Amino acid sequence: MAWVKCGRAGAAFIIGVSLVSVARAGHEVSYYPSFYPQEIRIEALDRAAAAQAFAGTADPLHAYIGTAPAFPGPAPAQLKSVLSLRSFITASVNPQSARSQSAQARCRAVQQAAQELVAQSDVVVHRYPITPYHADYLSHIDLIGAPAGPAQRGEERTPLTFRAAAGARSLLSPDAPLDAAHWDVDVAEHSVDELLHNAGVGASIWPPPPWAKEGWFQAYQLLRPFLGEQARAERADAIYERLMLGNASEETERLNLQRTLLAALTQGCERAVIGYRLRREYYNDEFSNGVENIASDSQFGLNSAIALRTMKLKDFPWNGWLRVGIDEDKDAAFNPLAGFSDAMGRMVWSMIGDAAFLAIPYNSGWVQNRAEILPEETHKANQSMLVPSGTLMPEAGTGRLLALAPGKGAMGKITYRVAASAFQDGTEVEAADLFYPYALAFRWGGREGSGPVFDPDIAAASRLLCERLAGVRLVRVDERTLAIADLSFNYRSPVVEVYLNSLSADAENNATIAPPWSSVPWHVLALMEASVERNIAAFSQSEAARKGVPWLDLVRDKAQVAKMTELIKEFAQTGYRPAALEGLVSAEAASGRWRALAKFVEENGHLLVTNGPYRLVSWSPKAVVLAVVREFTYPVGIGTFDRFAYPPHALITGIEEADNRILLSTDVELALKQQRDHLRVRTPLTRETLRGTLAIAPLPRYLVVGDGGKVVAAGGAKWREDGRFAVTPPPTPAAGSYRLFAGIFLDGNTVDPSVISMKLESK
Repeated sequence: MAWVKCGRAGAAFIIGVSLVSVARAGHEVSYYPSFYPQEIRIEALDRAAAAQAFAGTADPLHAYIGTAPAFPGPAPAQLKSVLSLRSFITASVNPQSARSQSAQARCRAVQQAAQELVAQSDVVVHRYPITPYHADYLSHIDLIGAPAGPAQRGEERTPLTFRAAAGARSLLSPDAPLDAAHWDVDVAEHSVDELLHNAGVGASIWPPPPWAKEGWFQAYQLLRPFLGEQARAERADAIYERLMLGNASEETERLNLQRTLLAALTQGCERAVIGYRLRREYYNDEFSNGVENIASDSQFGLNSAIALRTMKLKDFPWNGWLRVGIDEDKDAAFNPLAGFSDAMGRMVWSMIGDAAFLAIPYNSGWVQNRAEILPEETHKANQSMLVPSGTLMPEAGTGRLLALAPGKGAMGKITYRVAASAFQDGTEVEAADLFYPYALAFRWGGREGSGPVFDPDIAAASRLLCERLAGVRLVRVDERTLAIADLSFNYRSPVVEVYLNSLSADAENNATIAPPWSSVPWHVLALMEASVERNIAAFSQSEAARKGVPWLDLVRDKAQVAKMTELIKEFAQTGYRPAALEGLVSAEAASGRWRALAKFVEENGHLLVTNGPYRLVSWSPKAVVLAVVREFTYPVGIGTFDRFAYPPHALITGIEEADNRILLSTDVELALKQQRDHLRVRTPLTRETLRGTLAIAPLPRYLVVGDGGKVVAAGGAKWREDGRFAVTPPPTPAAGSYRLFAGIFLDGNTVDPSVISMKLESK
């Protein structure tokens, strides 16, 4: 019996919506688990081929991901588009150039480089590392557009020579002088995807850092390697670590830490952001053959887990064949530990894997998916607690799950109820499946080095987990029965305590660091591990190159699959299980797992077993086909994430002072459904304004900044009965001039916010 929890959103659909009936054991059941299309075909297409595919009638393309198609003229009328942040554009000063002799000279050079940048339809001149597509944009609003450093206005411009890679040449004005050998400033473009991958944020069984989409985090990854002044670099590192630990006592301290970090990263102008490029992706909105329910991510566009979990075909609301094109074909290996690193791979993994938490498309937060956070008793911050004896903790270097002795401490704990389900090879989730990812991380990534059991990609992906984990314990298994008509489905959900050795003030961030979850069963992970140990392959591309072996691929490398199939036969005979699991899994149970996997690979031709909403059914060098999982141990129902489609956007229309308060008037832009279309409309925001049938949840935010650039106050506002928002700033710490900045986020939408400012005088 599977450990499965049917979530609240899924249950609501069971009770309240009659969907297409599914025959099961001779009964008609009006409920679909999993998501909308019954099949998703992902094809690698160049821009011209994508334009032709959109124009087709027999098998039209529904969406093209990564960039815009190369239309011969204007985009066809049946297409609509979404925007997201694609890349940063930087100017880096040559250390050997005369322009690099002082911070002032470097800043003058990058300011001149910014003036040479050509604004295009998708290129925005923007001289700060945080953009309107970052959730912390409001926190830096007064700094955006300011000079990059101490260069002075009105100074005489001296000629610059540029270096630019082929893809970046078009960013500069045609008359900008180029010299690849003797250059002053290098202009380059850095995709957000590549930046995060280099920071260890990839498609794997381990969750990304909670702040992966935050501007300060990305700015550190982009600019820190170029800091030339040791003291400033050390200061940036210290602030960065404080932000990762979350040890700020209140919001103004956290905001000032972020701003101080950005100052340390930008003041020397060794490398500076001078602009960014947007990604425009098109989807088919045609009345019959189109798609709807679009949830585009602010930084990943349509290549995100929630985007494809919400998209549905207009002619087949709960079924149909979705055809998606993608502009990259880098052929990264299909493995869920250090693969899936290209655009195709990330999309495949986001649909066949199923993370504990999914990135919210239009801010930097996370939404619960396969792990539910249970409420805890109040625990004082910075006060340790005892970890129950018997709690398991992986041993660094070996990964062995050892029981902790009495008296061990932690700074706090998080309790999860896990929504498990049967794996696609027919095996059921057990404690070993929940705990083995911890063991694997501590074995392959928990220590520095390049020995036989170390992989730098695994170390980067699991760094926070290895630093923070203090123990993990299975508490109980919750049971529930779901009755549909005359059928009953039994669900079991394991409840797991995870102990951490440091906690931030943000409970949601803490919960995403080390959740007890993997969408891949322990025996597939152990098979991958054994294959690496026997030099059949290496987990990561870098280790494969270093060792001279193939990059581990569970699907497309037939020779590897054949060798791993032989290992499965061996393991089935011996009842093999990793040393870390010998106390949790018997030899007999392990043999059963290996036999199930042998049957799966015989029937499917690959080893990519998960318990996600889609399964891999066919593949070729240019295409992948995924089929939906329609069986009742899958716990997430259709419509679970629909609230993230077409988010509302606030526009501040007025500001006035009254009775020592600041009153903000606001309009809202909404996507209203009309038959099979969604039309954007603008209307005043009042307490009666609805988004469909749901009330809009506003989140007003403000900050007050002093002349020295320090945030002295931050907070929210009260939503009055007349629809206006009332801001009551606290008293300023000293007499002087201040400036208030305010924005309003509707339903959590922080993308490209409408921000208004007002000067304040304190006496």
